Amino acid sequence: MTIIIKLNKYIVFLSECEIMKMPESLDSKLLAPCGINCISCEKYQNPCGGCLISNDGKSKASLKCKIKTCFDSKNFMYCGRCSEFPCPLMKKHSKKYVKRHDLNTLDSAKRIKTTGTGRMMSQDREKWLCDECGGVIKFQTKECSECGAKK
Repeated sequence: MTIIIKLNKYIVFLSECEIMKMPESLDSKLLAPCGINCISCEKYQNPCGGCLISNDGKSKASLKCKIKTCFDSKNFMYCGRCSEFPCPLMKKHSKKYVKRHDLNTLDSAKRIKTTGTGRMMSQDREKWLCDECGGVIKFQTKECSECGAKK
């Protein structure tokens, strides 16, 4: 089956397997140490697999991420569970993401501690699910990666 999507002035033909629909449940490995849900990132699977999964396909900036370096050295999964949280590094990171993307990673990291990853992943699935087509809303653009709908 071929699906036709009109994006701005372009018409794109996609086979069913090329479309990234929101999965029924999200693996907690898609939750970055800083609290960002990797599935909501425009770089996820393009070609990044997520912060906790591998370094394959990551940009130079992602590989130099100070949060990831800290997380690797302390051998824990999430910033919100660190005894030093919220540290100056995490506060700076969150301030940058609020300014660029209106995404408070400090609040997300706190939710990991208070809500737990399983419940948080369910909440994030609803937050980033496109109501129009079942695709994924990307936090950078606030648009669905599949149909372009705004959230």
